[in-house]
Amino acid sequence: MTTTRAVRVICTVLGTLLLGAAVVVALAPLPAPAAGGTCGPSTSSESAAFAFFNPVSIGAGSQPSASSGQRPQWQAFVSQCQTATNTRMTIAGGIVVGALVVALALPWAVKRFDRDDDHEMELQPPGWYPDPTNPSTGRWWAGSAWGPSLASPDSSRLVSSQ
Repeated sequence: MTTTRAVRVICTVLGTLLLGAAVVVALAPLPAPAAGGTCGPSTSSESAAFAFFNPVSIGAGSQPSASSGQRPQWQAFVSQCQTATNTRMTIAGGIVVGALVVALALPWAVKRFDRDDDHEMELQPPGWYPDPTNPSTGRWWAGSAWGPSLASPDSSRLVSSQ
């Protein structure tokens, strides 16, 4: 397995794990607010994703009148639930961005780096050169790609790569 392929496989696995973590963060029930109750319409809290896309579902009921004296507690409840929702969704979004960087950008950069090494060799004529993965042996350069053949470290056959 080449280094580029190994990096791609590892990054794909890590990216998948990170996406799974983002889903868990977004779908886990919200914590109970300090103001009491649950951040959901029933006896348990709903997920951050559901509350984020449907904020009226927090379960606070209709806003009490200012004269009832319960408005500050209601506002604290709604604020704590919405803050928990926003925090969770921000974390989940950050994990998704990290997953995309790991799964897409990192393998692309490694592949590009490996391609740059071969690009320098494209300027060389076909011949036996020091193997880029093991300089103590020689490898056939066909003018556009490395061949599968290896040569003994006979310096008389190797072309100087300088």
